[in-house]
Amino acid sequence: MGAHPLLVRAAQCVEAARALNDEFPEKGKMPAEVKHKMDLLLNEASECKAQFEREQRLDGLDDFLKAPVLKHDMGGASEAGGKPVAEIGGVYTSDKERQQKANRAFFEFVRKGHNMAPEVKADLVEDASGMVLIPHDFAGTIVKDIPRRAVMRNLATVRPTSRNKVDVGSVTIAAAGWGKMETGTVPSDGLGGAPGLDAIEVFDLNALIKLGRDELEDSDEDLSATISDALSLKFAEQEDDAFAAGNGTTQPQGLAVSTAITQGVAAAAGQTVTGDELKSVIFQLPSWADRNAAWLGHKSAELKIALLKDANGNYLWQPRVSETEPAMLMGYPWYRLDGLPAITTTADAGAGTDKSVFFGDVRAGYMIADRRRLTVQRLDELYAAQGKVGLLFTMRVGGGVIRPNAMAWYKL
Repeated sequence: MGAHPLLVRAAQCVEAARALNDEFPEKGKMPAEVKHKMDLLLNEASECKAQFEREQRLDGLDDFLKAPVLKHDMGGASEAGGKPVAEIGGVYTSDKERQQKANRAFFEFVRKGHNMAPEVKADLVEDASGMVLIPHDFAGTIVKDIPRRAVMRNLATVRPTSRNKVDVGSVTIAAAGWGKMETGTVPSDGLGGAPGLDAIEVFDLNALIKLGRDELEDSDEDLSATISDALSLKFAEQEDDAFAAGNGTTQPQGLAVSTAITQGVAAAAGQTVTGDELKSVIFQLPSWADRNAAWLGHKSAELKIALLKDANGNYLWQPRVSETEPAMLMGYPWYRLDGLPAITTTADAGAGTDKSVFFGDVRAGYMIADRRRLTVQRLDELYAAQGKVGLLFTMRVGGGVIRPNAMAWYKL
C-alpha cells in the first residue's frame, strides 16, 4: 500500500525547502523571495502533517468505538493501531534513512524516469527549478574522484561556493610595500603586472552519458560505479581543458588566455626548446612563488623537453617513478596539461608564439570555484532508436587567475 497522499505532499514540500536551503548555506545570504518560498513550502508541509494526524486520530477513535470492548489494549497504545504516527508514513526519519531513500529514488529515476511509484517519487530530491539533484553521498564519489584524474584540481586553490560569482578581491592581495602616508609616498603594490580577476564567474559544465537498457537493469552499486567512473573522467578532461585555455566568457578563464600573466620567455627559435630558456623561466618569478612551483606543459612540448640533455648526456626531464610521483624537470614537478596550446607552425619565423608551457605556484595563482550540488536530466526519447537512455549531468564550476605574478609562461 502506498504512502498517504498528504504525507507524499508533505515530503515533497520538505525536500523542496531543503534544496532551497542547501543552495544558500551561508548565513544571511538567502534572498527574501527564496525565504518566502521556503516559508510557504514549510507551512504547507506542516498543514499536511496536521491534517494527516487529525485523520489518523479520527480513524483510530472510529475503530475504537466500533470494536468490542474486550479487544482494546488499555496499556497506552497510540490511536493509530499502536504504531506512532511518525512511523506510519515514513516522513519523519533520520538523516541516514532519508539519504538511503533519496539514493534509492535517484537510481529508480535513472531507470524509469518519472514513471515511478508515487511513494518512491516523493523521496526524489529536486531543486527550485525542478531539476533532479544527485544525492550527496553519490555526488561525493564523483567529485572526490575528479582530482585523481585531473591535473589542475590537485594544484590550484579550490573554493566551494553557493553563488554564481565569487568575489576574490580579498584574495588578490598585493605584496606589501614601504611608504609614508604623511609625505604622500605611494608604496609599491609589488605585483609587477596587471592584477588578476576581481571575481570568478561560475559556468555550467554538462556531461552526457548514454546507458543501454542492460546497464539500467544492474544493481544500484553497479549502476553507481558505471556512472561515477564515466562522469569523473569526462568532468576531469573538460575542466583541465578549460582551466588551461578556456575563453573566460562561456567557460572558466584559462592560464593561456589570461593577459594578466605578462612575465615569461619566448623561444628564440620557433618550436625549438633549449635548456637555457627553460631555466630562465624559473627566474621570472619572485622567490616565494618558486618554493611550491611546478611545470605545466602540452604533450608536444613535453616530447621536445624530454629529449633535452645536459653536457654529460643526462636527460633534464625525468619520468615519474610511480603513479603518485610526477615527472621532474630541473628539480620541479612536471605535469602534462593537454589543454594548453600545442606547439604549431606560425608565420613568425624564429619566434615563439604559443604558450605551451607554464611554470609557477598554481595554488597561489589560480582559483577554482565549485558551486554546490550536481543535477541530472533524463532524456528518454532522444536516443530511443539506439536502445539507450541519455542522462545529462550538470555541475557548476568556474576558474581564473587571481595572482598573475605567481605564474610565468614559455612560448614556443
